[in-house]
Amino acid sequence: MCGINGVFKMIGSLDNGKELIEAMNAATSHRGPDDQGYWADEKRQIHFGHLRLSIIDLSPGGHQPMIASNGNVIVFNGEIYNYKEIKQQYFKGKIFKSDSDTEVLLALYEKFGEQCLNYLNGMFAFAIWNVEEKKLFIARDRVGKKPFYFANIAGKFAFSSEIKALLKLPWMRRKLDENAMYHFLTFNLLAPPSTMFEGIEKLEPGYKMTVYSNGTIKKEEYWEVDYSAQIEQLNEVDSVIAVEKALARSIDLRMVADVPVGAFLSGGVDSSAVVAYMSKLTNVPINTFSIGFEGQESYDERYYAGKVSKMFNTNHSDIVVTANDIEGFLPEVVNIFDEPLADATCIPIYFLSKKARESGSIVVLTGDGSDELFAGYRNWKKFIQLHPWFDFYAKLPEIVKRGVLNGAGSFASESIVEMLSRSAKGQDLFWGGAKSFKESTKTKFLSVDYLNRLGISDSYSVIEKYKQQFEAIQSKSNRKFTYADWMCYLGFKFMVPNYYLYRMDHLGMANSIEIRSPFLDYELANTALSISSKYKLKNDEPKYILKKALEKVLPHDILYRKKMGFCVPLKEWAGDFMIDYIEKNLRSFCTDHPHFKYDELNSLLKQLKAGDESSVNRLWTLYFLIAWFKKWLD
Repeated sequence: MCGINGVFKMIGSLDNGKELIEAMNAATSHRGPDDQGYWADEKRQIHFGHLRLSIIDLSPGGHQPMIASNGNVIVFNGEIYNYKEIKQQYFKGKIFKSDSDTEVLLALYEKFGEQCLNYLNGMFAFAIWNVEEKKLFIARDRVGKKPFYFANIAGKFAFSSEIKALLKLPWMRRKLDENAMYHFLTFNLLAPPSTMFEGIEKLEPGYKMTVYSNGTIKKEEYWEVDYSAQIEQLNEVDSVIAVEKALARSIDLRMVADVPVGAFLSGGVDSSAVVAYMSKLTNVPINTFSIGFEGQESYDERYYAGKVSKMFNTNHSDIVVTANDIEGFLPEVVNIFDEPLADATCIPIYFLSKKARESGSIVVLTGDGSDELFAGYRNWKKFIQLHPWFDFYAKLPEIVKRGVLNGAGSFASESIVEMLSRSAKGQDLFWGGAKSFKESTKTKFLSVDYLNRLGISDSYSVIEKYKQQFEAIQSKSNRKFTYADWMCYLGFKFMVPNYYLYRMDHLGMANSIEIRSPFLDYELANTALSISSKYKLKNDEPKYILKKALEKVLPHDILYRKKMGFCVPLKEWAGDFMIDYIEKNLRSFCTDHPHFKYDELNSLLKQLKAGDESSVNRLWTLYFLIAWFKKWLD
């Protein structure tokens, strides 16, 4: 796990490239406290910077940028979990200078070229300078665990693991991408290639890119979910076996490290499963970490985490966070997230990551991604049950749907109006992750000029892109797809990389630790998404097939207790703090950014002050947005 930076000047030389890379490295120094490096070619066209968090081969042999015997140079962020298997299968007799996965990746590229990606199991973002062909080859892992940001401006192609490094370049402008902000208000995240900055993009998961010396850039997808009709046709017993096998291999791979490996443990199904399998794979107790909130029992899962810890004899650490801790952290959160992510669960993850680093666990495993793969959210059942009615309603004459929508506006709830509106526009019912402002609310507080400039009426285009991808898969497959399959696909492709993995990467790296997600192994994902949806939601039990697979290693009260989610007492502890901040800054915010109507946002704030628990996410979004603009754009 590291940080990578680079600048490639297409024509001519970049004489101050070293100084630029040093500034980029300094901006992302938290990503690599153990070592840093710089390299440039003879013509000073291409400049690489690297920050190292040593995980595999802690010796100087793992130093980057790394140069191959044929002159190719790599900067690499991540881990190749199967690098020893690759070494044994394809490079018997070859003498390596180190025991690093980086050197194996370089050798694999030399042997197979761009097809090297087909052999990798890991999380990665890397750039390789092909010295012979004078081109830059770039790739991001299949699921999107490692970030890759880039900008191509005035003949200079620059890239980094974080946006804050790109903003150190003198030719970069801090200009708002207005389309991106509009969609952020709905989803609290941004789907690639968009970022909040005009001119800065992020590479999509499962994509590769080649940058040529003549300025040409070629980008294409190299991986998509592989749905197997054979797995879909498995009976329940064989489906359980398939899940067990894939999960065991995934966790085994993610134990590869030359530093201590621990786990975040909430006592829920997913993190407990990870700890159970990890404990089977080592002879020494693993370090586990859980969090609680002082005096807030309804948010506290430490009892269950402690129970699982005793069961598997882990070295367990409890962290108790106070109201003062949260208020002290809130101003820091926008420094970490240079790409906005209005997610309050970043608070406990930050403190867990900090504790893990202090305890010496440089690598930590989590249970992220399971709910999207196995339909683990209880509210998803409502969408699945409602979809046939929604589908029927969508086929009614247009005049009927418009009449119902117009009539419902005066008495129906915001959610009902939203669904009727989607149907009237021929859109899909499920917008996974659209948990912030509904379209009808959003358009009230956005200025007319701004909306006219955008020329769009909603954020469905974000979902539609994934819907088209899913339909393309359906058209080529022999298996039968259900609405639950679509929901799992959208969750995996949209929410997982842009929400959970982005969150984990930045919070882990802010504390210089590597966070790994076994459930998001691409082979496990293929298996889980292919399993018949009738085994994911069975007997009214979300994640049914996964829980059946885990009955051999976890007790009933862990597997089948009510899901709490990873929550924080934000309203109880920081509600007044956020409201006070918004009230002090709202008018100047709207003056500086006339995209927003002050009166409407102020009216919304009054509603939030008097609101119930459902208003917390909107309050957090508004607080985060104002603070983020202040830090990164103003």
